[in-house]
Parts: sequence; structure tokens; C-alpha cells
Amino acid sequence: MNYSIKVNKLEKENWSTKAFVSVVFEESLKVTDITIRETKKGEIFVSMPGYKTSKKNEQGNPVYKNYFCPTTAEFRKELHDNIIKAYKSNAKEVNVTSGKNKVNVSVAMYPCNFNEKIESIGKIYIDKCFLIDGVRVIEGEKGSFVAMPTKTTEGKDGKTEYSEVCYPVTKEFREQLYGEIMKKSNEVKAQKNDIGGLAQERDFGDERLPFR
Repeated sequence: MNYSIKVNKLEKENWSTKAFVSVVFEESLKVTDITIRETKKGEIFVSMPGYKTSKKNEQGNPVYKNYFCPTTAEFRKELHDNIIKAYKSNAKEVNVTSGKNKVNVSVAMYPCNFNEKIESIGKIYIDKCFLIDGVRVIEGEKGSFVAMPTKTTEGKDGKTEYSEVCYPVTKEFREQLYGEIMKKSNEVKAQKNDIGGLAQERDFGDERLPFR
């Protein structure tokens, strides 16, 4: 797939986080908050943004999940290598071309089993090698709407601020993507409403994933 990488380096040398990175796939879908970090030994690596779930591991520590990530070892290596390359090159933007000119997107939606306001929750797959987790269809006062994965931060006034970590960057792709998400969500609703029909539930374990 074709994508562009932008790196925003941080000036504080004593921080383990060295830069924030965003990637735009096919000039259509942007993912943000990727970081480049440095270990105590001076080695740098790429870290995808994540959030704390309500689950705990065998040691009793919170389980974290990524908002999005590569799904194949091949693409993970390609993407991470290109991000590190962009960081070291000091270029404002690095474009990677695979010869394809259209992003291939598929959507899977499931019933939500932890919040009645959420009609469905699911995943977006990009060219079967990059996954966006936790996209939701929420029941609002003016009708159902799509909510992309969102992080929360505390503003200067102490109030909680919300920002999407990934989102469509063109009107055309937004309509295409959101239309497919709503279509799959409506199929989930119809399946749940069928007499004797049982929709498959997925335990995403991300009850603490914020949404507006």
C-alpha cells in the first residue's frame, strides 16, 4: 500500500520519547500518536498508541491494548523500518509507494456487551495488514453515529479533552468508510432482532476505551 510518514521530533533530550509520528494511508486515512522511543541502552524503537483495559494479567497488572497496529510480521517490519528511516533522515515527510493506488478496507462489527449506548463495536482492516480496533456505532439523541478510537487528555482548565487517534482525511473516504461501518452495524442489529437469532458477541475487554 502507499502511505506517507510525518515525524515531529521532541526537543527534550532527557525524555525517552523522542518523536511523535503520524501515518496517512493512500491520502485517505490518518493514524496518529505513534511514538519513537529510546531504551536505556540508547536503542530506538517504534511504539503504537495504547490504552488500559479493565482486564488484568496473571500477575494482577492492567492489560493494555493498541488502538491500531500492523497485523502481519512483514508489514510490521516494513512500517517500523520506514518510520525509523524517516526519523533518522530528518525529512519532514517520507512517502512509501507499493504501486497500488487504492486502499482496500474491510469492516467487522459485533454486538457490544458492556455499554447499552453502544450499538456495535468492531475493527477496520486496511489491506489485511493493518488493524484499527474499537470503532463504535453509538446511539445518540439525533440518531446513530460512528465514533473512531479516541484518547482523553486533561486540558489546561482541568476538563477532559477528547481527540481521535485515527480518522478519514477526505470527505469521500469518510462517506465510504462510515457507510460500510453503519451497514455492518445495521446487520448486527437485524441479527439480534431476528426471532431465535443470536448475534456473535466479542469480548473486546476495552470498557475503558474513551468515546464522546
